[in-house]
Amino acid sequence: MTRSYDVVVAGAGMAGILTALGLTARGARVLLVEERRLGGGQSGQSHGYLHRGYAFGPNEPRLPLLFDRARDHWRALTAGLAPVTAGSVVSFSNPNALRRAQEHWQASGLPVRPVEPPPWLGDGFLASFRSEEETYDFGPVLRRLGELTASTGIDLARGSISRTADEPGGALSELVRPDGVTETIASRAVVVAAGAGAPGILARSGLPPVVRCRKSFMLVLRGHLPVLSAVFPEREEHGLFVAGRTGHESGTTWLVSDFQSFDSARGAGGQLAGWWAHRVLSTLRGVVRPGPLAGVRLISGYAAVKSGLLPSSGTVADEFSHDFLGGRAVVVSPSKLTLAPLAAESAVKSVSGVLGIPFTGVEWDRVTAPVSPPPSPSAAADSVLVTSAGELWETDLHALKDPDLVGDLPGIAALSSLYAH
Repeated sequence: MTRSYDVVVAGAGMAGILTALGLTARGARVLLVEERRLGGGQSGQSHGYLHRGYAFGPNEPRLPLLFDRARDHWRALTAGLAPVTAGSVVSFSNPNALRRAQEHWQASGLPVRPVEPPPWLGDGFLASFRSEEETYDFGPVLRRLGELTASTGIDLARGSISRTADEPGGALSELVRPDGVTETIASRAVVVAAGAGAPGILARSGLPPVVRCRKSFMLVLRGHLPVLSAVFPEREEHGLFVAGRTGHESGTTWLVSDFQSFDSARGAGGQLAGWWAHRVLSTLRGVVRPGPLAGVRLISGYAAVKSGLLPSSGTVADEFSHDFLGGRAVVVSPSKLTLAPLAAESAVKSVSGVLGIPFTGVEWDRVTAPVSPPPSPSAAADSVLVTSAGELWETDLHALKDPDLVGDLPGIAALSSLYAH
C-alpha cells in the first residue's frame, strides 16, 4: 500500500515535531512518524538547561550567539512555563579553567556576577558565579506540542522509517510498523529527525560510527536535596552539570551529567555505564558537601543514545541539518536541545525550497498558538503522540551493583583521548 504526502518527518522529538508544525503552518501535508512516543528519545531525557554558552569555553566561539538566537525562540515555546531554576551557579577549582572562562565570557558578552559560595558547595573552589542559564522541565512543552500535532492536521504513524530512496520528483520511504508490516510512503521531501532511531539511514550516510551513534549517561539522585542548577566545568577533572527537579514522591531529584559521550556503535555495555556512574559519584563527593548528599534516598540512571552529524570545525555549533538526494532528504541533528528550534527552522527552510513555498523565517509563537477547537477526548486517545512524555528516569543502572567496578578508576583525560581518536 502506498500513501502520498508533501513531507514525511521521521522522529517526534523536539526538532521533529517543530519541523512538522512549521511545515504544516505553511500548508504542507505532513506525516509524522514516531516509534515510541513524543519525546521518548533524547528530547525527553534532557537535564533542561537552556544553555547560553557559559560552560563551553573558547573552543565554541559561535555558541553564545547561536544560543541567544535559540533563546528568542524558546521564549515563545516556554510561554507560561516557570523555570525550575532561574539561573545557574558556575564554580571553578582550577585557576586555568577560571581564567579561560572569564576571557570567554568577556569576549562573548555573557553577563556574569560573582557570588558567595553556596552553602552546599564543598571546599577547594576558587570562585563561583551566577549565570543566566535557566533550567526547565520540558515535559509540559512536549505534551503541548503533542496536542498541537493532533489538532493541526498532521497525520501520525507509529513505527520507524527504515529506508528512503530517491525517485523522480521526490522520495519513497519504507515505514515499518510495530507489527512488522512495511508500508511505502511517497513524498516530495523527507526529514530525518530520529536521532539514533534511524540507524539504517545513518549507516548509509558514510559518517563515522562514533558520530552517528553516541551514548551519554544521566545519573539520577532522589531524596531530600536542595533545588539547584550548577556547573563544574573542568573537563579534565570530570566537569559536571547538576539540575534539580521538585514535585516527586521522594522529594527533590538531581539530574547529573557531564561533558562526555561515548561510541555506542558496538553497543557499549553495562560496565561502561557503571564505570561512568561510579566516577560521577566520586566527583560529586568532592564538589558537594556531605550534608546534602546524605539526603540521597535512591540512585538510578539511564543511557541516552543520540546521533550527530560531523561538524566541519569539530564544534557543536556548525551544521543543524544536512541535505541529501538533492535537498529532498534532510537530516536534522541539533547537538543540544537548546538548538532544536534553530535546527527545525533550518529544516523548514530547506524543505520550503523543495516545495516552492516562500520562506521568511519561523515565528514559533504563531506556529504553536493554541488552536480551536481542541481535539476531542477520543481523538486524543487514538493519537500515538498525545501521551505524557514522562521523565524516563526509571531505568535502573544495574552495573552500579557490579562488585568488579569498585576498584580504582582511570582518569577522564584518558577517556577523552580515546574518544578523540
